[in-house]
This record gives sequence, C-alpha cells and structure tokens, in this order.
Amino acid sequence: MGLTSVTALAYLFFNLYTPPCFAAIGAMNSEMRSKGWLWGAIGLQLGTGYTVAFLVYQFGTLFTEGHFGTAFIPGLIAVALMVLAVILIGKKVRSHFDEQYRLHAKTNAAKA
Repeated sequence: MGLTSVTALAYLFFNLYTPPCFAAIGAMNSEMRSKGWLWGAIGLQLGTGYTVAFLVYQFGTLFTEGHFGTAFIPGLIAVALMVLAVILIGKKVRSHFDEQYRLHAKTNAAKA
C-alpha cells in the first residue's frame, strides 16, 4: 500500500488537528453566532492540520530516507499560501479593531 510509519504519523497528526465532529462544530456555530467566523475557524483548523501533517511527513521522510517526500514544492506552496491568508486576515481584523478603538478614544476625548 505504500503506507510507511512516517505517513501514518502524518495522517495521525492531520486527524488530530482537523475540525472535530459535527456536534462540536454546531456548538462553535451557536457560540460564535457568525457564519464568517465559523468558516474561518474551520479553515484555520484544516490549514493547521495540513501544515503539521506536511511538516511531519516531509521532515520524517528526510530523516528516515535522506530526501524530501513526494510533492514537496506544491505542498510548500500550499503552506505558504495558508500562512499568507492568516497574516492578511489578521491584519484586516487588527485594522478593524484599531479603527473601532480609535473611534471610542475620539468620542471619549470629545466628551471630556
């Protein structure tokens, strides 16, 4: 089948970091009360699972066989795109919070 111990370990890590069962996702939905944040959380969990599994597989294959595993460059591009997406979303959220708190600071300064 081609399933090595490194591949099995990478699969284990992927399953460990991916989104939980539908009941837990339903609880996240009721707690977050926003479809955007829910899908963002699910995407972040999938991206984290993929990244960790990719790193475990690639470095495990490098240590055990002396070369990187299959599809190193496409996987590296996918990980880089996920990291870029998290950074851009983080900057967008941060600028929204900065704008919101700046607005409150101006309102409080005007009242004083």
